[in-house]
Amino acid sequence: MKKTKSEFVIIGLLLAVVFVCIISVLGADRYKLLVIQNNTTGEKTEFYLKDNSFSLGYMHSVMKTPAEEFFRVNADNEIVLEKTVYESFGVGLPFLADKNDFEIKDDKFILYTDSVFKEINMIISPIPEHWLQIGDMKYELTDILREKNCSITICAHDDSVINYLALLLNNPY
Repeated sequence: MKKTKSEFVIIGLLLAVVFVCIISVLGADRYKLLVIQNNTTGEKTEFYLKDNSFSLGYMHSVMKTPAEEFFRVNADNEIVLEKTVYESFGVGLPFLADKNDFEIKDDKFILYTDSVFKEINMIISPIPEHWLQIGDMKYELTDILREKNCSITICAHDDSVINYLALLLNNPY
């Protein structure tokens, strides 16, 4: 049985409507986007947070041991510091405060907090070897910023899955 031209048009229109509906539903989903802005150049680098969490780490310049801060992004796009993990006590490293929980696990000190920030401002230099960890991926911040000493601002906001797919196609990170 032959299909008429009008049947092809109707099928085409139905497929187009289904496609538009699927794209609309996908576009409505929101994902957390972590933005790192180089305050010197204004350049921004964006990362999608699959589980709304990330960590920032560095090597302590005096103690020569790693310290890592673990964050999550809440529904209001605030950055919540949940804990800091480090291996030695020293100047500039966290200490036990009355309102925080503290434990020693696997020879590491863990200080649990609940500090909330709208954004994080930092100076990045190669000496402390700053890094960003998202899931299994670890990024050296000096590599991302392509500068040895610069001021950065880290913030978060919502984004759609359509933008997420576009970023995956265009972002080397």
